[in-house]
Parts: sequence; structure tokens; C-alpha cells
Amino acid sequence: MKVSKLATRLKRAFVQERPKREVPQDPEMLRKFKLVEEALRKVEVPGYGVNIVDSGVVKLLRLTDDERLIVFLDYFGSDPACYFCRFLNNYLWSRIINKAKEELKKVGFTKLTFMDYYTGFLLEEN
Repeated sequence: MKVSKLATRLKRAFVQERPKREVPQDPEMLRKFKLVEEALRKVEVPGYGVNIVDSGVVKLLRLTDDERLIVFLDYFGSDPACYFCRFLNNYLWSRIINKAKEELKKVGFTKLTFMDYYTGFLLEEN
């Protein structure tokens, strides 16, 4: 079996085991999540003209008690095998994360964490 097929099967198995998230019922919390979603819809994937929410790059949002916003992204799902392609991929990801931070700070979120959805790998935190 090819490594890519195995990785795809492992991802599917991992995602299926995750519990379903409940939508918050608190109106203030819903307002915050709508602000986050609107801000992230302004961030486009460079070269594709689609935003990171609609393209599936943003997988999960979590807001902690201390007002830290954690954005889970499909980072390692786009990791190519070619080293030059990895360089380009890392450059594009840094642009996506920087633009997302900029848009989220505009709507009032200052404590931000970006993590990979599948591995929990910390991408960036401030």
C-alpha cells in the first residue's frame, strides 16, 4: 500500500473518532464565532481565489475561558513530498496565518493560537 493511501485512511479514521461538537447556545459566544468566521472569510488561499473557511482549511474553532481563540487548520494535509514544494508550501502557510492574524486582530481577538487539526502541532501562538 502506498504511504499516501495509508495516511489518507489514518486521517479518516482519526476524524471519525472525534466527537461531534455542539454549537454554543450562549448568544454572546455565537456573536464571537460569527465575527471570527466573517474575519476568516476575508483570508484567501494565495493563487486560488477562495477563502480559508470555504476551502476547508479551517477545520475547527475553539474559544477558551481566558478569551484565547484557537484556530485548527488542515496544515499537514497539504504537506508535499518534494523539498522545494515544501518550501513554497511553508511560505504560503506563513502568508495565510499572518493574514488570518491581521483580520482577527481587527475584530478584537489578540490571544491567538494556530494548530494543525490532525496532529495538534502548534503552528503559531501569540
